[in-house]
Amino acid sequence: MKLSELDEIHRSPGSWILGVVYFARRDPRLLVRKRIGALGWTLNFARPLAIPFLLVTLLVLWLGLDAVASLEWSKSVKWGAAFGLISTLIAVWAWAANPRRYID
Repeated sequence: MKLSELDEIHRSPGSWILGVVYFARRDPRLLVRKRIGALGWTLNFARPLAIPFLLVTLLVLWLGLDAVASLEWSKSVKWGAAFGLISTLIAVWAWAANPRRYID
């Protein structure tokens, strides 16, 4: 699929439920830009992995931050570990959101 086709699907009003939930069966991407791109990314809830991806992300964030909070480390080290965890999750989301992975 070409990038122009992906953009056309993304711009189509039929791909958005109530204007905020992205649901496009023809779009193979798991993560897409929000309608207003400056606001970040959203999941394509037509993809079977959307809900598990969201739940795993939240679970990793919750358990990771809980584990960091329970450690006997100084506050600065805890903040660094929390920052590292969040940065890793952002990197995974950025990798999953790269549209070049879906171009023929």
